[in-house]
Amino acid sequence: MKKVIFALALLAAFSFSAKAQEFTPYPYVQLQGGVSYDFGDASFPKLLSPAAQIAVGYQFVDCWSVRFAVNGWQAKHTSEKTNTLYGYKFVQPNVDLVLDWGAGLFGWRDDRPATIYTFFGAGAAIGLENGKANDLAAAGEHLPLLWQPVKAFWNTRSGIGTDIRLTDRIALNFEFDAQFYPESFNSRYNPKVASGPDFHFALLGGLKFNLGWRPKKAKPVVAPATYQPRNEPKKQEPKKEYREEPAKQQPAEQPIYQGADVDIFFDLNKSVIRDDQVNTLNRLVSFMRNTPDAKVKLDGYADKQTGNAEINQELSEQRVIAVRQYLVSRGIDQSRISTAAHGDKVQPFSGAQNRAVTCRIR
Repeated sequence: MKKVIFALALLAAFSFSAKAQEFTPYPYVQLQGGVSYDFGDASFPKLLSPAAQIAVGYQFVDCWSVRFAVNGWQAKHTSEKTNTLYGYKFVQPNVDLVLDWGAGLFGWRDDRPATIYTFFGAGAAIGLENGKANDLAAAGEHLPLLWQPVKAFWNTRSGIGTDIRLTDRIALNFEFDAQFYPESFNSRYNPKVASGPDFHFALLGGLKFNLGWRPKKAKPVVAPATYQPRNEPKKQEPKKEYREEPAKQQPAEQPIYQGADVDIFFDLNKSVIRDDQVNTLNRLVSFMRNTPDAKVKLDGYADKQTGNAEINQELSEQRVIAVRQYLVSRGIDQSRISTAAHGDKVQPFSGAQNRAVTCRIR
């Protein structure tokens, strides 16, 4: 009972974790091929058979998905008296519940290089061809659980797999599973397992395809403001309070004069004025007050190495608005300020420094 409670608590923990992540559900397809092995009396190589699987799944939260899989091909066993090898064909539809341990333990990342998952499911195995076993029975072999020509069996299975990321939509996939069938699946009674199930193991490899849109990264938290496109009436922007006292100053202050560029830097995915940038903005305000004929153009940028083009465009717009609001709130007439937002199309700095607004004084 304690084990059951612990398992339920673990599942609940993963479900809660999934709800807390930024994630977009998506469908996927897996195409796999490999080998299978049937537990029996013959040597290991003799009981190897080809195996294949196609699966269609749906990742409904970051760590849980459900999939419908069709697998099978061939299984092998040996007769009881003469140890003669025989094979039989089957196809097996299954419904599996899949747990992504990387997302469950560490949160969703669409760029994770590799992840490990486990799955468990149930379904039916449909025997399609058992002619060799029937021929052996006709020749005098003892096969008390013989079936022909088609028969359905219950099936359960569990396994482990890994996805190795190749692109945003394609992953290299490997999977190992153990499958369990009723004793009659191989047509004979095995005294070693005392009327227990027949065992079938498969090792598969192939590709996994993400058919949906790439799960989006969390949108940045930005200051409450509205971007004003050209030729549209301007909307009143909400006022924002800033801390007057400067925090840490930049290592080297940029000189401010007519014709200079003053750079204001931002944190990752943020458009809120940093404490260590307030002093630079206050110096710019002082210069603008003392130089009434000076104007300033604000050029906003975003780092191309993070987010995507849509998010970065919006982020650069919000950064420009935040700097403009600060200048206006300190008494600089809005007619002296012009703006442009470049997203990640222009990268004037190196690396993360592109999270910036450049104030060009004219």
